[in-house]
Amino acid sequence: MRSSLIPVALAIGAAAMPVSADLVSVNIYGTVAYNQVQVPPFAGVGPGSSVQVSFLLDSNSFVNSPNFPVRGYVIDQSSFTMKLGAATVGLQNPFPGGETPYFIIRDNDPQVDGFYISTNVDFPFGVPLAAQGAFGAFRNDFSVSYAGDTLSSLNLLDAAGTYEFAGLGSYFWAVTDGGFEPIGIDYSRMVIEVVPSPATLLPLASLVLVTRRRRA
Repeated sequence: MRSSLIPVALAIGAAAMPVSADLVSVNIYGTVAYNQVQVPPFAGVGPGSSVQVSFLLDSNSFVNSPNFPVRGYVIDQSSFTMKLGAATVGLQNPFPGGETPYFIIRDNDPQVDGFYISTNVDFPFGVPLAAQGAFGAFRNDFSVSYAGDTLSSLNLLDAAGTYEFAGLGSYFWAVTDGGFEPIGIDYSRMVIEVVPSPATLLPLASLVLVTRRRRA
């Protein structure tokens, strides 16, 4: 009887080493409370219809307010969608000159934590949508607040998680037109999560020699 060494290639690990991800998705969910709009694309969207606002953020792209403990992360305009029932709209395109859409984090502002969407880091003014109302572009106007110990910092990555209706301090969500609120939305929850980076597969990591006995 003799022994022979037969090389067997073992591919190690599809799991990549952890990397610092900085792309973050935000999804906000709710339902239509009422709708007074009679023109497309929102005409016919009835109470109870599902609502979802989605967009992407870069955790390294932000502006700190000089006045309040808030930080605005720049929304990737091309990623923004607002779905109300069967209607889907994005941000106004081209976006108004000199303005930037932000997702703002509040930390102890004062004794209140929360989030809002705005073109102004300091105040929740909403963002213009690619749909025209009677007084210009409709706007998505959204803000929520929680207890002052909900967030640990203004860091977007630290804020990753699910924010339910339970524990909510206050909220405002509407599609606005000028100073009016023709569509009211009931808030359900918001999910902030880091978008996984593409896995980096390791090349052939090891060649192990396995002893296999066989008969002469």
